[in-house]
Amino acid sequence: MPPFSCLSDRKILSRHHILQGRAPGTSFGANARKLMSEKIPETYQDFALGVFCAIQDTTMLVTYSKDVAEAVWMAVANPNAPMRIPAGEDASALS
Repeated sequence: MPPFSCLSDRKILSRHHILQGRAPGTSFGANARKLMSEKIPETYQDFALGVFCAIQDTTMLVTYSKDVAEAVWMAVANPNAPMRIPAGEDASALS
């Protein structure tokens, strides 16, 4: 997908990537849990178990729906917004 999209009035709209962290209290988290429940190849099961245990750690930083909304608003309203915008404290910590 190209980094720019032409609109009908010929204005250029840049595409931003919202980098969301772990969001257990949102549908983002629920959708991810559905995907994670699919069969994991045996080779990766130990690795996956470590990841799943870390995800369930309630002491870790998380992303809230408000964080995602603010990142989207930044992409729309700020012409100088970076192409990759972290959403949430956990995503910011990894950026």
